[in-house]
Amino acid sequence: MFRCVFLTILAATMARSRAESFTVEGAAARAVKSNPDLAAARWTIEEARGRLWHSGRPANPELETELKPNVRGREFSLSVGFTQKFPLTKRLFIERSISEVEFAVAEAEVRDAARLLKSQVRTAAVKLLALQSQKALYDEQRKHSSNLADTATKIAEQGEGSPLDAAQYELQVQDLTLKAIETETERATLLGELRPLLGLAGTASLTITGGLSAPSSPSAGASPERRADYQAALGKEAAARSAIELARAGKWDDAGFGLAAEIERAEDAPEGLRTEGFIGLKFSLPFPFWNKNEGKIHEAAATAAKAAKQREALAARIRAEAAAALSEMEAAAKIVAQTSGPLMKKAKELEEKYDAANKLGQAPIIDVLRSRERRFALEAARLNALRDYHLARVRLLAAQGQ
Repeated sequence: MFRCVFLTILAATMARSRAESFTVEGAAARAVKSNPDLAAARWTIEEARGRLWHSGRPANPELETELKPNVRGREFSLSVGFTQKFPLTKRLFIERSISEVEFAVAEAEVRDAARLLKSQVRTAAVKLLALQSQKALYDEQRKHSSNLADTATKIAEQGEGSPLDAAQYELQVQDLTLKAIETETERATLLGELRPLLGLAGTASLTITGGLSAPSSPSAGASPERRADYQAALGKEAAARSAIELARAGKWDDAGFGLAAEIERAEDAPEGLRTEGFIGLKFSLPFPFWNKNEGKIHEAAATAAKAAKQREALAARIRAEAAAALSEMEAAAKIVAQTSGPLMKKAKELEEKYDAANKLGQAPIIDVLRSRERRFALEAARLNALRDYHLARVRLLAAQGQ
């Protein structure tokens, strides 16, 4: 029995400690599904839905009663009235249309929040993959620098070289060790930022799998109409234009129609008390003499003009973001091509030549190791350019609304 309990606890502990692994796109999909801030933002849609249900409805009917007794006798009058107000303009229809647009705007804003969240997650995931490659390169460089230090020490002991070379390479080993530690620190920081975005606990183990693919031909620029924030801006502009009509319609208050019934009991000498009844219609019509809603009309017109300018500015900013990301991708792709192609080929050929010359006794080992170090520098430049390419690609996807 105790063995079963122990195995159960052990299995539960292992399940809790199991690492969560995601690709870059898998992490973005997980964030859209599990991010708590995005889940809270989705409730704005329900708020807009509630406002939509409430809008466009006429005012509730009113019941009026009045009792007037004669304080010195038995005479009194009692009246009961029923009043319903109706708009003289199409105000209710405009209110309903504005609420429908605002509901669509709320949905677009939630989609835009998901777009920004995916971009944020993709950026952190790409940086993590780049850090993993950088750490592997640092480890290889540190091993190479240790070989350089050992070789320089042996040459110095034989009196064929300077001990300063060995000290310099030892310093380089320490510098690469420090860079590896800094890489781990940066990785921990990125994981700390990524966990809440994915809806994971702060102690959850998280791993980003995969690698940074080679650059490909970038897609075309962005079309503002595909962006959720631009769709929201269009909706806000449409709602602002409808608000002008609503302000103009608000110049006229609602008219009132009603039905009234009255009973009156009065003294009629010499016959005594008599009861009389009346039934009538009521109608009230407001006139816009003093308040013509000019201020609200002007405010609504200014709001509509501002919304139009904001929408135009957003469209220009979207196109600029896409153009900048495309330029950065093209520049980074050229660096990757150069460092992966001609330059890397020359560096490897030079390293092989020095290695062959060293075996024939025509070149010292230091030249072989230094040529290898230049190859490492090219590899580091390639990794940085590849990282910059993918970060620019993330910005392009965000600009395109993907």
